[in-house]
Amino acid sequence: MKILRMIGLLAISVVLCSCAGKQQATAPAQQEYAGVSRIEGVSLETVGKEPKIASGYENILLTQIQMSPQFATDYPEMASQIQISILSHLKDKKAYRHVAESDSHDQQHNGSTLFVDIKIIDMRIVSTGARIWAGAMAGSSYMDVYLKLTDASSQKVIHEKIIATNNNAFASAWALGSEKSLPMDMGKIIGEYLYTVVPAI
Repeated sequence: MKILRMIGLLAISVVLCSCAGKQQATAPAQQEYAGVSRIEGVSLETVGKEPKIASGYENILLTQIQMSPQFATDYPEMASQIQISILSHLKDKKAYRHVAESDSHDQQHNGSTLFVDIKIIDMRIVSTGARIWAGAMAGSSYMDVYLKLTDASSQKVIHEKIIATNNNAFASAWALGSEKSLPMDMGKIIGEYLYTVVPAI
């Protein structure tokens, strides 16, 4: 019995350690975003209650999503999943004349244009293996994303926000694999946030 217990603890330790580098995010540089307001525990419903910015726009252009080199290595498809989800959500709204990716702030379109810069500043996604072996003890998955909205004509930053979400560890333990959808879910939330706060004209 004692041997079985030791084997079980060793197996859990191996799984958690094996995914520590890939699943455990480093702490974000808090000072860099000290003055930026946050929305904690976001959902499609909560972001839909956010106030609108003063100006309306015809075009929304998303620049390439930024993340640390470590995150890019550990989650190579993360940025594209979020980007696709945001663009799809905004296009489905059919509110703006043009919604697209942009290589830089130099790209212009006819009509008023808003550039959206996105950076993943902190994140953790628990692997299915860790969840199977450790259940709720493996902790929660989460993602903190920084948004910066820039007016294309003036090149002035008109809005900043940090959107933070997390999955309940106990709920995830009963819904194995659900955490894999976190990037796409976060993309929908960001898309809904942009649709809510940016008036279309």
